[in-house]
Amino acid sequence: MRVSGPAANTRQVTGGPMQAVTRDMAIDLANSSPAHVLLLDVGGMIFDVNARCEKLLGQSAAELRGKKPTHVFDAILVRVRAIGYERARRGFQLQHDGAWFEAQVFTTEPSSDDDDGKFLVLRATDITDRKSAEFQLLESEARLEEATRIASMGTYKLYWDTFKVIWSHQMYEIHGVAPGSIDPSAMGYNHLILPEDLPIVKATIKDLVSGKEITGTEYRILIEGEKIRWVRLEGRVLFDVDGRPYASFGTVQDVTEARNREETLRDLAARNTVLTEALQASPVGVAVLTPDRPNSNVFYVNPALEEITGFRNGRLIGLTLESLRGEETDPEIFTALIEAIQTSQSISCELQLSREDGSTFLSEVELAPVVAPGGSGVVAHTLIVRDVTDDRRRTDAMMDAQKMEALGKLSGGVAHEINNLLQPIITLSDLGREACKEDDEKLLKYFDVITGSGRKAREVVRQILTFSRQDAPLIGSHKVAPIVEDAVKLAKSGLLPGVELKTHVEIDEAHALVNPTQVSQVVINLVRNASDAMDGQGAISLGLVRLSESDAIKVHLKRPDRGWLALTVSDSGCGIDDESRARIFEPFFTTKPVGQGTGLGLSVVYSIVLGWGGAINIESEVDMGTTAMVYIPEFIE
Repeated sequence: MRVSGPAANTRQVTGGPMQAVTRDMAIDLANSSPAHVLLLDVGGMIFDVNARCEKLLGQSAAELRGKKPTHVFDAILVRVRAIGYERARRGFQLQHDGAWFEAQVFTTEPSSDDDDGKFLVLRATDITDRKSAEFQLLESEARLEEATRIASMGTYKLYWDTFKVIWSHQMYEIHGVAPGSIDPSAMGYNHLILPEDLPIVKATIKDLVSGKEITGTEYRILIEGEKIRWVRLEGRVLFDVDGRPYASFGTVQDVTEARNREETLRDLAARNTVLTEALQASPVGVAVLTPDRPNSNVFYVNPALEEITGFRNGRLIGLTLESLRGEETDPEIFTALIEAIQTSQSISCELQLSREDGSTFLSEVELAPVVAPGGSGVVAHTLIVRDVTDDRRRTDAMMDAQKMEALGKLSGGVAHEINNLLQPIITLSDLGREACKEDDEKLLKYFDVITGSGRKAREVVRQILTFSRQDAPLIGSHKVAPIVEDAVKLAKSGLLPGVELKTHVEIDEAHALVNPTQVSQVVINLVRNASDAMDGQGAISLGLVRLSESDAIKVHLKRPDRGWLALTVSDSGCGIDDESRARIFEPFFTTKPVGQGTGLGLSVVYSIVLGWGGAINIESEVDMGTTAMVYIPEFIE
């Protein structure tokens, strides 16, 4: 519903001192205003409202006429009584029912002699969105102020046309002056600059006014004319609503502490040139870290550490230790290392770290704080890193070799004693069988069992002696491929019908210092184990190839340039768990059911291959299969 009344020239009433308007003018105002407008008669009752007010109050003008004002209008009247009519004419803001309104109250003068008299006009504009934006802006400004305070950083704005400069409160604190005590324009700012750095500042201001972006300009300022402080200036261009550049906005940060720390580190390095050269030549990886918290950065790194980590050409400088953290890095140990840096403590630990290419290595890490001369505080941390991957591998291999050697000596001595005891058992059982009457079948069977068992026991003893290398046969230069092919034929004859043996032999003329019988023994044992793992159903792959030098390096063979042959036997059987795989070469250890294996097959293979100067490795995954890899040194005449 619209306010009724005679037409008149529309007049928008705004804030500020108000002159009384006529009723016609008030009606025009109500009809054209974007605000909620309500007219009260001299008795304080609603006389009329505009359409916006109808919507706000949820009633038509006809329904509201003669009633007392409600909603925000009642609150407006309460405020008018509190602040006075003169103040209310200029406009005010109030909050009502979760919304913000801009209110204004004024009276109307009679528009003619026939007019009924004065009316009170209540005007309310919903400014909730604007107030919310204002609050967000204030909150944002407060957060910015707090952030700049914490970072010792101030902000400025430089208008190009007038050279006017506006500083934030933090700018005054950084420069050691009271707000309002200086003119922060270019001329007023110059006397705060160290004279030697004044040309830098003048050139920077010139660049700012010409619309250039400034990054990382550092210079010195004077505090109270004596104390020197380093600051870093950044600046960027501001554009108006039409996209035209008109000013520069940027930050000035106090970097005195960081500059002093760097100067201290450089002084230390200069005074210790010999030490620096020693670090450069050290075979141990060394890095120097800044004591910044919470993130300490790499300040120096020697060539050895670059070689270990793969971060060459100084790419590790400026990064944090997080760059060396990989998926296999123990999170608890790594966290302890970081905490040691943050608390300036020493620590030694063993940690799996990651190279730049993502590969990992086992390292011994030592960290210690560096205290400035005179004990004035920690200025850096030294980090020593040793790659102990190969050392650990050699240690583990040596322990395995020592264990196998001890087992070999023990089993060899036991085997000799058992062999001596088996000789009369086999001989006398043969003599006893000959002395038996031919019709005494029962007694003959007894002697057959004794003789058979004795011979089987002697075969086990022979395998034990082979494992212990106490009766190892002579070795010589032989072509490996023909021996392997003959052994494959022999192995095929013992396979179950459901097992298929596929071969791939790439080399024909390669020689090795081996014993042909032992080669056959190795092949047959590996094929038999593969067949047993597949429960009589599946395919076995056997290959014989020459390894490249790079492949020999990957599998950590000694003297990879000498030439190596690789004999591999793979199956798709039940696989071996990690615990069992660690014991797989131990004599008498077997994963087969009782009565189905002596546990000597792989022990004998291990002993034979080591006797050739070779190596053997087993890779396996439960339910995925097993691959045995025998590495044989090639013999070149």
